Parts: sequence; C-alpha cells; structure tokens
Amino acid sequence: MVGVPGRSKGCVTCRKRKKGCDLKRPECGQCQERGHACGGYDADRVFIYQSGYNKRGGPHPATRRDLGASSSARAEFSVQPSQLQTSPIKPQSSETGEHSHRWELPISIVLPRNLIRSAYSQKSIEAFLHMYIPRGDMCATNNEGKEFMNMLPMLTIRDEALQMAVLAIGTAALGKSTGDIALSQQSKTLYGKALKETAVALRNPTRAKSEAVLAVPRVMALFEILFGAEANSGTQAKSWLSHAEGEAALIISRGPEAYSKNEEAHLLFVNARFRPLIAAVRTRKATILNEEHWKTLPWVGRVKTPNDTLLDILCGIPEILEAVDKLTSSIINARRREDLRILTIAKCWTLHCHLQGWLTANPDAFYTPMIDDSLELVAFPNLEIACLTVRYWVTALLLYSSLDIASGIQPLTDIYTSHPDRPHPRHFARLIARSVSYFFQEQNGITGATAISFPLGNALLYMMRNPGVDSEYMGIIIKAWSDPMLPSAIRDFLASMRQSANAPTLAARQGDEAGLETPSMAKYAPVALQQQIDFGVQYD
Repeated sequence: MVGVPGRSKGCVTCRKRKKGCDLKRPECGQCQERGHACGGYDADRVFIYQSGYNKRGGPHPATRRDLGASSSARAEFSVQPSQLQTSPIKPQSSETGEHSHRWELPISIVLPRNLIRSAYSQKSIEAFLHMYIPRGDMCATNNEGKEFMNMLPMLTIRDEALQMAVLAIGTAALGKSTGDIALSQQSKTLYGKALKETAVALRNPTRAKSEAVLAVPRVMALFEILFGAEANSGTQAKSWLSHAEGEAALIISRGPEAYSKNEEAHLLFVNARFRPLIAAVRTRKATILNEEHWKTLPWVGRVKTPNDTLLDILCGIPEILEAVDKLTSSIINARRREDLRILTIAKCWTLHCHLQGWLTANPDAFYTPMIDDSLELVAFPNLEIACLTVRYWVTALLLYSSLDIASGIQPLTDIYTSHPDRPHPRHFARLIARSVSYFFQEQNGITGATAISFPLGNALLYMMRNPGVDSEYMGIIIKAWSDPMLPSAIRDFLASMRQSANAPTLAARQGDEAGLETPSMAKYAPVALQQQIDFGVQYD
C-alpha cells in the first residue's frame, strides 16, 4: 500500500514513479536502465528518542552501539543529526488558525521491520505515549518516568518479548482512546503472545539477563493496571503481583554488583525497585532487598537520591508487617509473642529515626500542606515532588499504623489516643486522600494515576477500619476517581486488589517461620507460561 511505512521495499524513485523495483543495491537496475537517479532505500525503522537528558548521568546520545539488537529484533540504524526534531513542543494549528489537540511529541515513533504489520502498529505506540506523556509535555512525568522513556526506545528493539509487550499496551491505549472494541481485543491477544515470548526468554540464560527483558515485567504490570480489569475478580491483582514478583526475581538473579557496572543497568534497577517493594507490602513478607548489600552495592561510585534513601526505609516495612501478622495470630505462644512484640516495636522506632533523618536531610524534596487535617485538596508544586511526597506519606502510614498495632492500640479507639512521641497514622491517610485529585488530573497522565495507586490503596485500607471517622475523606476519593479514563482504571485495579486480599493469608504461611523467600526466575517462568495458557484460551 502506497504511503504506509514498511509496505514497499523498493527504492525511493521507483516508489514515486509507481514502478516495480528489482531491489538491487546500491542502485536498482530499473533506474540504471532508464537513466534515472536512484533515490536509494529507506532504512528499517526504529524508535529514536530525541532529547535524552538524564538527571543522574547527563545526556545519552543514541549511537549504533546502543542499539545492540537480539537475533529476533535486528535492525539497521541510519539517522543523520539533521533528521532529529529539536524544536519546542507546540500544538499543531488547523487551517482555521485554531489549535488542534494533536501535539508533536519529543519522541519520534518509528518501529523495527518486524513490528510494522499493519497501519495501527505505529499509531498504537503513539497512543500509549500520549497516555504516558500527555500533550507531549515531559513535565507530565517524574524523573523515573523520564529515565524509563529515555531507555525504552533502545531497549525495545533488543528483544521480541519487550516489543510485543509495548505493542500490546499501545494497542490497548489506542483501542481505549478510539472506543474500538476490536483493537482492545487485539491488545489482549498481543499480551498473550508477549507472555509466551517472555516465557521463552526466561529459558534462555543470555536473554534472561538482558536489560530489555528486565523491562518486560514493568510494561506487563502496567498493562494489568490500566487494561486488565475483570468485573468482581481478583485475577487482575494476581496477574499484576506475578509480574512484580517476576521483576524482583529478574533483579535478584543478577546480584547487586551488576547494577553498578553501567548506567543503563543502574537506572533500570533504581527505577524497578519500588514495584517489588509494593509486592512485598502486598504479601506482607520480608524482602531480600532489605539486606544491606542490596542497599549499598548498586550505588558504588554513585550518590543516592532522596528517592533512593526513602526506598531504603520502605525496604524495612514488609518485615514489620509480617511480624504484626504473627502478633495478631494464634500460631505462636505467649512467650514468643511478647519477645516478638518488643523486637517489632524496636524495629519500628529504628525506622522512625531513619524517616525523621530523611526529612531533615531532604527538606526541599517533599511538600507539607499549609493546613493540616482539613478537607482542602492538596496542590503540589510539581509532579516530581508530589510523587516523592506521597511515597513518604504511605511509608509513614504503614510504619506508624504497625507501631500502633504492636503497641496494642486498637483501630476503633486509635482516634482517641494521643501520639505525643510520633505522628498519628490517620494524618497520613487523610493527606493521601486529599491528594488524589491532583494525581488524577489529565495532564499528569499515566505517571500521576499509577503513582497514587499504592498510597491510595493503603490509605483506603486504613480508613475502612473505622469508616465513620473518615467518611468525608473517603468521599473526596470517590469523587476523584469517577472519571471513566485513568482514575476509573485505578479504582478497578484497587477493587481487584481487595478481591484478592485473602490470597496471601497468614494461614497459608503457617509453619513458615524461616526468614526470607527469595523470588526466582524458576518460579516466574511457570507463572508466565500459565498466564500465556490462560490468555491463549481466552483470546487466541
């Protein structure tokens, strides 16, 4: 088809003349015989990021070496500096002079040959990027999002599993934005194929240790959050959890030293660490990421950011949650319960000191509303500060609510209990509730919606213990997520989390008194295979 990239492999001159081309190189035989100047051949298309400034490591220009493609995704690379768009991002004007809603993105969306299967392939990726970067404004994401979008184009051409995952989420985004049910269905078929290819990659030692495959669980987990909703089912949450735990398995399989060797591996690690920690909080099980070498070796020769040091503190929360579960169960005797209670309280106070130290060391990294304990919505200076602030709030909420339980303070009476020596956990739950509207603004895209999901889920769990006290704050949340686009997707995802809440029960872990269970790729591979089977039955 004329005009569709990838459909004709003829030289530029033959395509313009609408003549057959014998594809000879460097000049085709048809042009030589007829005395025409052969225009040459278009290079295979790849993603090209055009403004890759990285706060941690400075600019990263795209080079041929950066494009190291796998055998399943090899493409030539030929781009001249003059081809790169460097102009400011502006809305395109219509013939009437009015601004349309099509925005020029700072990313040129071009695909490898094996992804150009139909006209919607490129448009689907553009639709995903419009969700991730609304209106082409990179300010609509935080540093983690910028770094990931910097790396994703180059990573995508290196492995077929990541290609299929990105195409699946792009097709789903296009289907949702256009209301095309067929595209939405096709996205799930592509998702199933991505699961199958992921299982294949995990059985290949070389592919399994590649940076491209390490990025796959993040994309797949994002698909589950945004497009995996099933009515009255915990399946969505379980699928998301399998990807988060798979990401942890891929991280741990390399060892902590691997993430200090080059900037790309380091950035993937620091950007990935949060999701396995969410999974550990969800399962209320101590994580190996809390071990000291996992909090030091990846940063050899580097300085930690405020986000890095905050996540170091969050690493200790799952262990405390696991201990709290044991304290409130009947699986240990009174003597051991008292010893565990004292130890848990001591660990809580240690984390409290670390958290206070973090606040002192990073006064400009977080935001404190002028008015506490009101119904006034929180307006943050920018999305970067907003994301880090709610991470601090949810860490504090989990810490101080656990300390309350370990100290014998009951949920129905905690509102009457003063906390002269520490903050009250309800304070943080309410701050999170007041922040939801900010994150769900359309201009904040996927980053805003997904950044608030973990804090919001835990704030709701806390407030639902005593709903009469916090009903007005819960009303703020209900109003904010009534939007049928991203907010409703987060609502449905949290509902699935609630549906599956009984899956990782303490009863299922009775007798498991030993410490850490290390996630492994050997466990993730069967999960990916089983998901592929499930999706294959449902969608293929």
